[in-house]
Order: sequence, then structure tokens, then C-alpha cells
Amino acid sequence: MRLYSKSVSIEGRALSYLRQMAGAEGRVPGEPPIVSMGSTAPPFVEDPQSLLDHIVSDGAQVTRPSIDPYREPVETSIYLFDGDVRLSMPMGISSLNDLPMELVETVVRTCYRMGVIADLSGLGAEPSSVAGREDYVISGADGVGSTAARNVQVIITGRDDVDPALVRRVVSSGRRPVARAPATDEVELYTALASSGFKAIVIDEDLEADREVELEVAVSLCDKALRSSGTGTKALRYTVNLIATSRRLRGSGDVFKLLGLGAEVVLLKDCWRLGIDLQRESNPRVVAERLEHLLLGMQKELKLLAGAAGASSLHSTVCGNRELFRAVELDDRMLNVLGVKAAGSW
Repeated sequence: MRLYSKSVSIEGRALSYLRQMAGAEGRVPGEPPIVSMGSTAPPFVEDPQSLLDHIVSDGAQVTRPSIDPYREPVETSIYLFDGDVRLSMPMGISSLNDLPMELVETVVRTCYRMGVIADLSGLGAEPSSVAGREDYVISGADGVGSTAARNVQVIITGRDDVDPALVRRVVSSGRRPVARAPATDEVELYTALASSGFKAIVIDEDLEADREVELEVAVSLCDKALRSSGTGTKALRYTVNLIATSRRLRGSGDVFKLLGLGAEVVLLKDCWRLGIDLQRESNPRVVAERLEHLLLGMQKELKLLAGAAGASSLHSTVCGNRELFRAVELDDRMLNVLGVKAAGSW
């Protein structure tokens, strides 16, 4: 059962921050906006719009000192597909299906330059810019087909859709099978996907499901289920990458919290489009420039968030580390589902 709506409006301060980083407004693109440690953010003053608003970072203490990313390195790289693919940051760009092909080509090239994933879900045809960038694209095509991308997506909505034979065909073609599944509390679906040999699971909150839950709940349940399942001493979690996506994600703060709940990559849908003001700007050169600035700004924000929590590496220290977070105003049942302690707990 969901506690919050799938739709979250990105407006006001959140939208202004995105546009300042992208260079659509303000004067210092590519840099996180300067804010104070005091906050009127939810759930303390403003009304929470999602479960993520109830999760706060547990600031570094004396025994785990904070890190200043302007003076000390904070590593944001993420490794996917058994280390074959290195991303410069745990993010990707999605929601390209309604853009003209010229802009799709621009986004794919920009993602490659910035070292992030481009998600081509819903596209009728693959852009020519995929060539030479095959590892950094998730194909929008079901099955193998004629796709050039190394990462081939299969839509899975229930356990009956899991077809190990299809997985074997994708693998035998030299490509990596990627499952896109809804956000559900049916953890058996996620364990079936990992057991079938999928190299990555994209949990997409915007897919319909019989037992829908919030993205953050699905990510946490999936991560915990795969860590407790496997053969011998190797858990299924170490054989598959976990990717999260939803239209309601608003920026680096949501990305950081989803990493802590178990995701390794977060695909941005609406927030990047709003940040670069895609509704009013369609010049490919400007779109590429703003997207680069936005990704740089968000990467720096992630470094600041990790540093404040005393973490020097997103991949090795933040991903799946719920001890870095605490929850405010959530009941015991939800705390147990998320695996996050209540604020004030040791």
C-alpha cells in the first residue's frame, strides 16, 4: 500500500536549484547553490511529499569525521556489470521517448562525455549516436533484435514474464540482459530476475503493478532480499546491479537517499528536463551545455552530502549503507521495511 502519490511537483526552491546548476538561471552554472545548514525542508516545516522526505542523513560525528570535498577527494564513481562499465557518478538520464531524434542524439553524446548512463526506453528507433557508446546506453528494445547497445532491456511486470531462455539468448548475443520491473513489495519477482541471470534490475515506479509501493520501499526490499538469497557464500545481490527511477525524483538529495537504501544508479526523468528548461530551449548546443552543467552540479552536491556523512566513496561506503541515515516521523513497521533507524537511535 502506498502512503504517497506517484506524482510530486518539482517547483519553487527545488526547481530554482536545478536551473541554477544547469545555467538556465543564475550566474554560476555547474555549482551547487549555496544554502545554510538551517532548513525549512520537510518533514520538519514543509509538508513531506514522499517517504524520502522522512529520511535524513546522520551527520558525521567525532569518531567518523566529516570530509570537505573541496580539500579531500570524495569518489563518486560507480562500477556496473561486474566492473565492465565505470560511471563517473551514480546517475543516468531517462525519459527521452518524446524528444526529436536530434535532441536524443545530443543527450546520448552528452551522457557519454559525462560518464553516465542514457536510457532509451520507449524510443521507436535507436539513435546513430549509440555507435561507439554501446556500454553507456540501456536499449529501449525488448529482447535482442538488432540493437547496437550492449545493455538490452526486457520489460517484466510479473513472475510469469521471467523467461530464462530469453536471458540466455541475450547473453549468447554478447549483450547484457537488463530487466525493467515495477516498484512492488513482491520480492519474489526480484529474486526470480536475479536468479535468471539478469545483469541489472531497473525498478521503475512509473510501471503499473498489482501491489504497488513507493520506489524507496521497493529498492530497500529488493536490496535486502537479494542480500539474503543466493547459493553457497555468494548472495544474489553481488551478481546484479540495482537501478532506480521515477518521474517524482527531484535532485541529488533523492539520489543520495536511494543509494543508501540499496540502489547503485538512479535514472533521472523529469528533473533534468525541468532543470535545463527543455520546454523553452531546444537548441542542441545549449541543451548539451546545460545538461553537462546540471550533471556536474549534482555530482558536486553528492560529494558534499557524502562528505557531511563522513563517506569518501559512494560505491563502497554509501550504497546500501542504511547506518548513514535516520528516519523522522515514521512508524515501526515502515522503519523495518526501509531498514532505517529512527532519528536519535544509536
